[in-house]
Amino acid sequence: MKKIFIFSFLAFFLFSCEDAIEIVQDGELNDQALFKNVANLQLFMNEVYDRAATENDLITSSLLTDEVAIAAGLTTNDTQRFFMVSTNGNAAAIWNSHYQLINYCNRVIRGATFFTPSASELPQYNSILAQARALRAFAHFQLLTYFSQDISNDNALGVMKVDFVPTAQQDIPRSTNGEVFGLIESDLNFAQANLGTPFAGTVPVTAANSYKFVNVNFLNAFRARMYLYRKNYPQALVYADAVLSTSGVSLASCLFPSTMNPNFPATSATTVSLSGSTTINTAPTATNAQQLALWQMDQWAPVNAPAYRRMWVDAIQGESLFSLERPNNRTNFSSRYNTNGSYISGGPLYDMGRTLFDLYTQPLGGGAEDFRRWCFVDRSATISATPLTASRTNEQIVIDKYPGKTGSHTSNDVKVFRLSEMFFIKAECLARSGNLTDAALLIQQVRQARNYIVGAIVPLPVYANATAAYADILLERRKELSFEGHRYIDLKRLGADAGVTGTDRYSQDAINSSATSPVNINIGDYRFTLPIPQAEINVNALPQNPGY
Repeated sequence: MKKIFIFSFLAFFLFSCEDAIEIVQDGELNDQALFKNVANLQLFMNEVYDRAATENDLITSSLLTDEVAIAAGLTTNDTQRFFMVSTNGNAAAIWNSHYQLINYCNRVIRGATFFTPSASELPQYNSILAQARALRAFAHFQLLTYFSQDISNDNALGVMKVDFVPTAQQDIPRSTNGEVFGLIESDLNFAQANLGTPFAGTVPVTAANSYKFVNVNFLNAFRARMYLYRKNYPQALVYADAVLSTSGVSLASCLFPSTMNPNFPATSATTVSLSGSTTINTAPTATNAQQLALWQMDQWAPVNAPAYRRMWVDAIQGESLFSLERPNNRTNFSSRYNTNGSYISGGPLYDMGRTLFDLYTQPLGGGAEDFRRWCFVDRSATISATPLTASRTNEQIVIDKYPGKTGSHTSNDVKVFRLSEMFFIKAECLARSGNLTDAALLIQQVRQARNYIVGAIVPLPVYANATAAYADILLERRKELSFEGHRYIDLKRLGADAGVTGTDRYSQDAINSSATSPVNINIGDYRFTLPIPQAEINVNALPQNPGY
């Protein structure tokens, strides 16, 4: 790790020249000069939040599973066709971004030792440290998720545990999972005991924006996910329950706030008129009834849209428990899927895989229809009636989960933890304890929240055995959490229990993506653990993961 993530920080703060090591230059801005009071510590903590990023995780999960196919704007992508080597750019991006965050957190933690706060400043001082340690824990966890072969095995090889500011010459070994989780637990315990009201600059964060900062919901949701991945199901259940009972957040409704436009199409509609579909910022005429109905739901500030859609355009918090704030034109994550915007003339690079799309077209039962069909697929998408022979240009299932926000077609906050995930975590924990009925109730609740037909009641699933329960939980996670970075780890950790053998790409998608060797990979494939970046190994002799 040493030179890779340290140099990224040196680009921001110059400490000393290579030919003047150990010499303090006149006017040098070093940590001792920077961290002199709580105000400066807070300003640097604000920069730490800017370094928190999961965008590389999200796109890599899409590419290495069955969420996307190559769209008209590309011809092929090595990661998407399962060509994974130690120099893979996606793996390196995940590694570098999280270690950069860890480095920033460690500089805050070390910087806090350079001065003594006053008694009145102590709560804010401790809260800053709590946030830094919570984000350091999260970054280590993300690294374990992608680079450890078995995150549930404490004795398995993990990643580098970094709880200090290293020098550029320092080698750091890979620790075991148990050792890294020991640091994570310590950080989370400190955060739980010391977390107070976060500040934005010199002003306390308002309640309306508190979900964009580390808070109690972040800590509980993080622990619920962490214990689930570690197969500590009783603890995962405790923290999922804590979120569900104390977060103050509810599942975002997909019901329209007023009587639904009678021209709004059904989930299972085989054809939707495209007339007027490319008028991105202008309402289609009344003669284009279906497109007008979809357009009214599709706007950045859609007063006539369900709360669920308004959450995805960052108009409201919705069911987000923690989001990474992304102001307009700062980090354009949507551009990773669509060059200029999530519409067919916006230069789609990757479109939705056909097998995933087909899941959204299925009614939910009891007369209920799945709003995700219209929320996650843009109204300009071209859906082929003959998908087995469709080309990547005559079928473009435009991904619209990141549709931009007011003023930008490509900027969206990144939803790291959402309430629906907590429902799935609790359902899985209950299923593993043999309580299949209550697990089914939780899945039903999420599906009911995704229905947009007034009066329709989604039927309660009936599971014949635990395998059937796991399969349904995995299915609903696939639909609800698509393009949020979950599919890759979900297949790896839950696939076998659910009777799923591997990725589920549509055959024609593979042909159109030049990704036929192989079309799919099984859940035991070495590529379900990412390679340690070769650039890291070149300067820090870490053992490589098997297969690379």
